[in-house]
Amino acid sequence: MDDVIDTNTTEGHGTELSNRRVNNRRTLIRKEGQSNLIFKGIKQKRVRYLKDIYITLLDIKWRWAFLILFSGFLGSYFFFSVIYYLMSYIHGDIANADDPNYTPCIVNLKSYLDALLFSIETQSTLGYGTIYPHAECSGTVPVVFLQITLGFLIETMLLGFVFVKVARPKHRRHTLIFSQHACICKEDNYLTLQIRVGDIRNTHLIDTHLYGVLVKRHVSEEKYVYPLFQHEIEFEAHGMGDRLFLIWPMVLRHKITSESPLYTLTPNDYQEDNFQLLILLEGTIESTGEMVQARTSFTNSEILWGHRFAPIEEYDDKNDKWCIDFIKFNDVIPSTTPRCSAKNMNEQKSRTDAGEPEDGSPSTSGTDVDNISDSMSEAVPIFFCTKSAVEEEEKKVLL
Repeated sequence: MDDVIDTNTTEGHGTELSNRRVNNRRTLIRKEGQSNLIFKGIKQKRVRYLKDIYITLLDIKWRWAFLILFSGFLGSYFFFSVIYYLMSYIHGDIANADDPNYTPCIVNLKSYLDALLFSIETQSTLGYGTIYPHAECSGTVPVVFLQITLGFLIETMLLGFVFVKVARPKHRRHTLIFSQHACICKEDNYLTLQIRVGDIRNTHLIDTHLYGVLVKRHVSEEKYVYPLFQHEIEFEAHGMGDRLFLIWPMVLRHKITSESPLYTLTPNDYQEDNFQLLILLEGTIESTGEMVQARTSFTNSEILWGHRFAPIEEYDDKNDKWCIDFIKFNDVIPSTTPRCSAKNMNEQKSRTDAGEPEDGSPSTSGTDVDNISDSMSEAVPIFFCTKSAVEEEEKKVLL
């Protein structure tokens, strides 16, 4: 039985895991999906953000959002309290506050704190206590009307802004989980890149699909260098293409064919080259109908050659239900995989099928190579593409 490797807690297990010593750069997208980019030299950046004020408010951090919320209400209270105090001061209400025969604009307003309390009561419609406006003062009614109207507008905008910020569909991504590592193994006669994705909610996404982007250095035929060149990576979910029926966690695979940017990469390239694999999952939230996107990334050192994901689906006879064990979500097991690029594997397979001998070695049929690799499967879980390479690895094991 294959040994299960827990990638959550175990490091340095086996040949592939022990060689992860490369000091890689930080990823363009973090594991949680946040961008890891810094933009410099943008002219009139603040002006452009203010012109797009709605999205700017939604994207600011929560501490600034609460600051805007409290500042909006407090600013309105203080602004109208100053107007009420000046109105009473100019009308003579404060100077004649103790005259029982005097008719003030605002009854019992004797100080600025009284004016502030009256402003809060007016805008929040709490109901007046001992301080209230007098109808015989013509200036009070339009100011009270203006504050109540603007108060409703401010309250609607600020509370609506907070509600929309809370209800944004992007928070749905926190219940979508990706495996910590990606794996490369042989499956259905192809080298395949595999990842695992799951949804822990009972209300699942609909019309879900996933795709990948390989970011690496690229030099054009004209010798122009693109340090962050994007290559498309297509994933398939079993026999469903790129569409996911994500009721339970699934292992998605990318077949490394001649059209794949991974076609010529060898195991050493995965350890030495600096490239990043970005994964993007998009779907519609069933309960709200809003679109959500979840993102993650894998560095070249987080791609395990010669491993596949351990099964996590078991049928519970006692409860008569399928059981998904998320404890094993990131577990991988060794898998017999050619120790060469997909291109070399296909070329060797073509030569073997045609009966052509290898360079400097006798002719070997495909059955002989399979027998050699099968005899070594227990000692060497990862085999090489040629018979001579297999024999050399067998000698190392025997020594």
